[in-house]
Amino acid sequence: MGTRSTMKFIRKENNKLTPLVSIYRQYNGYVDGVGHELAKYLLSKKIVNGIPINDNSGRIANGFGCLIAQYIRDFKTEPGNLYVTDMDDRQEYNYEVIFDEDKYFDGEYNVDDLITIKVDSHHNFKGTPSELLSFKESEDDDD
Repeated sequence: MGTRSTMKFIRKENNKLTPLVSIYRQYNGYVDGVGHELAKYLLSKKIVNGIPINDNSGRIANGFGCLIAQYIRDFKTEPGNLYVTDMDDRQEYNYEVIFDEDKYFDGEYNVDDLITIKVDSHHNFKGTPSELLSFKESEDDDD
């Protein structure tokens, strides 16, 4: 049986949160599973505002919408496991990836400068993708 999770990609602008996409994952929703996979993926990218000439590195995303599209492309490789779902869907683990549009101007950014991840599960978390990689759930959890 899978440990189900959702990932909500949300834009924050002028303190207003705008949900953009919700993704349902069937398996391994734990923080050290889907959570760490998500954080590593985000940290592998640079967010830019305007694509640099001749950058074919695959490491850039031209804004948050581009980053979300790349995530779906890279993780939806076969039928099953990853689905687009509605924003009200809640599972055992619920991740919110919040992009701070107010900090996004011309230039190149590290993901930790623009993105906060919130986790609603047995152990709540709020922090940067780098901080999520360091977050460990209690070893005495029995689920």
